[in-house]
Amino acid sequence: MTEKTPAELQAQRAQLIASTGLTEEVLRERAEAFQLYPEHMDVWRTVEGIDYLLDGAEKSGALKEAEALARGWEEKYFELVEKYTPIAQRDAALQGHLPVLWRAVEELPAKCRYHDDITPHGSWREACCDTGVPARRRFLAEEALNALAALGESR
Repeated sequence: MTEKTPAELQAQRAQLIASTGLTEEVLRERAEAFQLYPEHMDVWRTVEGIDYLLDGAEKSGALKEAEALARGWEEKYFELVEKYTPIAQRDAALQGHLPVLWRAVEELPAKCRYHDDITPHGSWREACCDTGVPARRRFLAEEALNALAALGESR
């Protein structure tokens, strides 16, 4: 692999064009119309390659900056994918299980069969009485399932 400076490439380009005995404009026009001898077409393709390299050399600072920025965004993207994919999978699985959870909760009584209430009497009690505990747990489970369903709809 040969490395050349932009100045050396410019000199080589001028030398190649001069070797054909044609001006650059005539060489370009004939190449576009496919009216060049094979040797001249090879020279023209080499000139196009040099032009490509020279354009790259001029853009190298901006190109390097853009590539660095792109790498930064790519790293951030993969970081976010790694972070949120498990959450999304868990949420999708949970959304699939919500109907099953609802059916299980609906099997619990909605009210205490003795008091028609589920409000705890005193801070140490879970429900109005031992018979009201399943109803109180149903009420709390319904609140949690409603919150999960609302969370799934907002996404």
